[in-house]
Amino acid sequence: MPDQGDADGKDRRRYPRFQGAGLMVNIGGKLVKVAGISAGGMKLESGFALADGPMRFTLYPTKDGKMDINHGIGGMCRFVRYEGAFVALRFDPATYRLVKMVAECTGAGPEPDSFLSH
Repeated sequence: MPDQGDADGKDRRRYPRFQGAGLMVNIGGKLVKVAGISAGGMKLESGFALADGPMRFTLYPTKDGKMDINHGIGGMCRFVRYEGAFVALRFDPATYRLVKMVAECTGAGPEPDSFLSH
């Protein structure tokens, strides 16, 4: 379910954010749970090394509590801010394949690919 905007109806986000959707990410040499994700970026549990510039990551779907390492999607991201015990990152760039995977894993896309249905 996407996060709702502020109480006054204003929201700084361009894209709806979805709760983790069971996604995992390998970043900074650590495997981390995705707390929230949108077409523009993701919020992760902290505890991994942050870089000053672009950081490489691989995003993995999960099914029945198991990570599907055969269908991970790599990309680049940049640090945006700390949000308590979480780190907000923006995709840099938000590639078509990455945004498509986010849409499929959150149920926002029209049809999931086969890796989500087996």
